[in-house]
Amino acid sequence: MAQEFNVRIPTVPAVIDHIQLRDIQLPLPMGPDPWHRPRKPQPCTASIKLSYSSAIAAAAADDVALSLDYGKLYRRVEAEIREAGHRSVHGEALNVGSIKGGETKLEDFLGEDVRRIAGLIADCGFGLLDETVAGVRRMSHSHQSLPVASTQTTSSGTAGAEAQAQTAIAANAPRPDPIDSEYAQCEVWLHLPKALLRAEGGLKYRSVTVWGYKEPSGEGAEAGRQPMVLEQEFRIEGIRSYCILGVNSHERLEKQAVIISLEFKGPGQLSWGSTVVKTYQEMARVVAERVEETSYQTVEALATFIARIVTVEFGNERVTVTVEKPSALAFVERAGVEITRSQAFFAQQDYLRMKEGIEPSSR
Repeated sequence: MAQEFNVRIPTVPAVIDHIQLRDIQLPLPMGPDPWHRPRKPQPCTASIKLSYSSAIAAAAADDVALSLDYGKLYRRVEAEIREAGHRSVHGEALNVGSIKGGETKLEDFLGEDVRRIAGLIADCGFGLLDETVAGVRRMSHSHQSLPVASTQTTSSGTAGAEAQAQTAIAANAPRPDPIDSEYAQCEVWLHLPKALLRAEGGLKYRSVTVWGYKEPSGEGAEAGRQPMVLEQEFRIEGIRSYCILGVNSHERLEKQAVIISLEFKGPGQLSWGSTVVKTYQEMARVVAERVEETSYQTVEALATFIARIVTVEFGNERVTVTVEKPSALAFVERAGVEITRSQAFFAQQDYLRMKEGIEPSSR
């Protein structure tokens, strides 16, 4: 009988604290290669924001032992990525839903999918949090087991007795709760500047991962904890093309540069992200080449043309397209338009055109 689960995401605590690592230089042993060569090292910049509840106790006691060590987080992430090809792991142990268990080289596991890299980094953050919580609990238990000094004294030892009494009161006073591992959120940003030949800004990816708690609803199912990707975002930045664009007479004479960016954003547990991963390299090339064949008067028309290619031809559900003209205004670096379109939008447009006896638009 198939196991069935409901997954509970913990309520966000009243007090949340964060540790951050920004712009880590993180060379990948292999990653998305613009020439489609397998097992090629790639440059990558990563940032991490690990959120948890909470650092109140560390601040109150001014004790580093009650805090998360961001130096340790960096070393853990760097070591995990650097040693990626040196061991085998079970895919199901990592924070990527597309791998269904089985023994695989982690080097192969990283592959072309930036989600896997982000998932590995998020796992490092969650592992550090669990390790820190366990250490704090051991330290707390050790302190509680220490004998409390007697406060009985003679009249000649009044000052010492008062000091001991104050110490005992402080020891028994309510203390701020130490960090807790039930709630954890890890936000990861990745930038692969050389993942695409036709995109000067490369590929950017962002994910937000939390702990999810499996609550069994079927026979034989067991409760447990697993990372859940709540949201994710892909950005392809700086696709440069040259085309005729504009209404002014001088703009109709010669092609000008246009800078195109594509953004894909949505929930983390749906299949739309896999479509982006499978298509983004070819999609960037096709967009760049097709734009150079166009001759629109408005930036809006060009942006809509690009959105149709990305959604209808490459099967992506939704895209935000930004088109900018560096040469439009003398004292403005770039001027442009941003639109968001979906497959459903173009399907509706084509349906209405067919009802009117007009061929579906290719624009």
